[in-house]
Amino acid sequence: MKKLITLTIALFCVSFLFAQNFVSTTPENKNIVLEEFTGIHCVYCPDGHLMAQNLYNANPGDVVLINIHTGSYAAPSAGEPDFRADPLGSSIAGQSSLSGYPAGTINRHLFAGLGQSGGTAMSRSSWASAGGQILAQPSCVNVAAEASLNISTRVLTVDVEAYYTDNSITSTNKINVVLLQNNIEGPQTGGATYNPGAMLPNGNYNHQHMFRHLLTGQWGDDITSTTTTSLFQQTYTYTIPQDLNGVAYDLFNLEVAVFVAEGNQEILSGNMGNMTHIVPPGINLIDLSATTNMSLPASYCDNLITPEITVINNSAIAVDTFEVSYTLNSGFPMKIPVYTPLAAGATTTIQWPSVTVPSGTNTISYNVATMALTSFIDNMPSNNLASSGSFNILSPTAFATNHTEGFEGYPNETPAPNNAILVNPQGHRVFIIDPTFSGSNVGGFGNTPNSFRWQFIQMSGGDEASLLFEKIDFSNSTGNGITYSYAHALQTGFENDRLQILVSTDCGITWNLESQLIGAALATTNPLQGNNFYPVASDWITDIVDLSAYDGNADVMIQIKGICAGGNNLYVDDIEINSGIVVSPSWDCDGLGTCSDPGTGQGQYSTLNACQQACVTSDITETILEGDFILFPNPITNKGTLQLNIEKTMSLEIGIYDVLGKKVQQIENNKYLKGIHNISFDTSNLESGTYFIKYQSNEMVNNVKFVVSH
Repeated sequence: MKKLITLTIALFCVSFLFAQNFVSTTPENKNIVLEEFTGIHCVYCPDGHLMAQNLYNANPGDVVLINIHTGSYAAPSAGEPDFRADPLGSSIAGQSSLSGYPAGTINRHLFAGLGQSGGTAMSRSSWASAGGQILAQPSCVNVAAEASLNISTRVLTVDVEAYYTDNSITSTNKINVVLLQNNIEGPQTGGATYNPGAMLPNGNYNHQHMFRHLLTGQWGDDITSTTTTSLFQQTYTYTIPQDLNGVAYDLFNLEVAVFVAEGNQEILSGNMGNMTHIVPPGINLIDLSATTNMSLPASYCDNLITPEITVINNSAIAVDTFEVSYTLNSGFPMKIPVYTPLAAGATTTIQWPSVTVPSGTNTISYNVATMALTSFIDNMPSNNLASSGSFNILSPTAFATNHTEGFEGYPNETPAPNNAILVNPQGHRVFIIDPTFSGSNVGGFGNTPNSFRWQFIQMSGGDEASLLFEKIDFSNSTGNGITYSYAHALQTGFENDRLQILVSTDCGITWNLESQLIGAALATTNPLQGNNFYPVASDWITDIVDLSAYDGNADVMIQIKGICAGGNNLYVDDIEINSGIVVSPSWDCDGLGTCSDPGTGQGQYSTLNACQQACVTSDITETILEGDFILFPNPITNKGTLQLNIEKTMSLEIGIYDVLGKKVQQIENNKYLKGIHNISFDTSNLESGTYFIKYQSNEMVNNVKFVVSH
């Protein structure tokens, strides 16, 4: 009888024990703990963030992401936030043997052949493979956490449990409790290119899973019993500070992760904790969000705008007190308190008085927030921010009658010099460059350190960026023009990158194309594939563009545009905009791409280079499945040439059709070998007007529009 009583008591104790547990007691496989080492100045780190998030999304409940800002790429520049949590973060990175960013460890495990320098840190391309291996391995321990955060006292309480379903290989196990924060706004190099989904409306980056603190110290607390059926239970408390290195702790965007490690190295498994917020009596949790339909400037000279915010009450109750504000660039917030009740599900739009914005690139950020000493707390602050997006303003009055720009004296990666703005819709690496990357002068003809660069090698076909100069006054000058130096390399020799000079006299509402260098005519050196092209002295050419058509105009705005079509980098330097640049023209184009000097001083073009570009450049250039084509000249007087780059042998029928689709002239019906073919045709028998060249094979049909002008 005594034995029976003992057994009953034992069973009761076991039943009671398991009833109190929130950790699973069923054997499970390991979870992934990815410690990602990152920084705000790391170009490819956003690509790492995206890969890590994809891994997290693909394995719900089985992945812990810890983003650790550390190292030189995390060091903030003047005015930037400091996201580092050192020395805690730097110590974790230090034991991983990382040698490049972004890098990450998967469970701090050493994967043969994947480590950057023989250590646990791996490049982002290895994370998914390494993670798959971890997920397939049985774990000897399950770990879980339940957290609560008192909004009034800022005290975080974390209950942690670890249950061993098997014996641990080592007896030295450590429990680690990590404090993370989501939705932290800040800068991020490469964000728009490699993780555009993380970009905020105001152009900043939305950082996730950011490492903030270790409640258990650098390497965790000891777990004294690590044998089968052992249960570890511990409670940790931590009072959340107002900020870390000036970066505010957002109580509603904190999360807790927990993991078990063998000493400071191998992580056996980990998990995300559940978070509960403790709200004081009489306090209402609400959700206000912000958008804006502010009217953007109609032109570059339209510098008077009206700030406007729309607030949405996503709560189940009415909100009768809140505050809205807008901030122009990095200025002071302009606040308006609102005391009119906003019903559940309702919206309201609030405007401020119109304001004059400065020249340059501007952003207006909007915010809605609850006010102190009220009964409302917004527990979804991540949607409180809205933005106008970036918009560019130039002075409505001319700043000079002439201008020179050599890009000297500006730090590396400055977007634009004085009296100019950069229009960069895709956010690519287009800026003033110095010898930081190349190690030698990149200025025109190797004479100076700096120049302006479009990094085409990192851009996609069709992407573009422009350097826009403020207005220049030509009202009292003649013979105006622009002279500049440029350097460019293609990659294979068949790309059609472009460099355009455009002019506007109506503050950028309309633009006139005055010069265009394209493809092989733009290249100044041999093709370079795979590596960044950095020019040397012999790679530079000087060009002159005639702007005398604008003599007498007081509102001349000049745009230098680079358009990528798959080639290597493009550089511009030694810009001079002045009168007297245009000399008596002496070069003529014969309409077939050949320039000659009649020796009379009465030619159409000032320089041989300008003539050659006009002769071979068409405004109509595309990329097709079979290759590239160029039609020149366009308009055509009597003779034209269609240049085809055929990528495989094929039979082509080529003809001219009118706008009604009627065939008016047969050009060719032949077999063409792979390569470049110049196909000439005569239009002297056609009336002036618009036509199409149609070239077709069994696999495709393409039309090229052109104009005949006799």
